[in-house]
Amino acid sequence: MICANTECKKGFDPKTHNQKYCTDECCRVATNRRIMEKYYEKKAIRNGAARPCSKCKAQLSRYNNSNLCSTCEKNINIDTKSKLFRMINDVS
Repeated sequence: MICANTECKKGFDPKTHNQKYCTDECCRVATNRRIMEKYYEKKAIRNGAARPCSKCKAQLSRYNNSNLCSTCEKNINIDTKSKLFRMINDVS
C-alpha cells in the first residue's frame, strides 16, 4: 500500500485494515495540513473572498457555509420532496 501523505508516497505494509499512513509522523503532518487548509479557507471566507454557487454561479454570502445559494438549496429540497411524493403515489 502507498502512504496517503502527499509528501511521502512510500510503500508500506498496513498493520490494520484502515491504515492510510506509513508512520504516526506522516499521519500527524497530513492531519495538520488539512486543519490549516480548512483554517485558511474559513479565514478567506470571513474576509469576504468571492465564492460562487456550485450550481448557478451566484456569489455566496460570507455567512453561507454551504457551497450552494439558498435558492438552489430550496429548489433541490422541492425536487426531492416531489420525487418522494411521486414514489409514494406510485406505491399506493
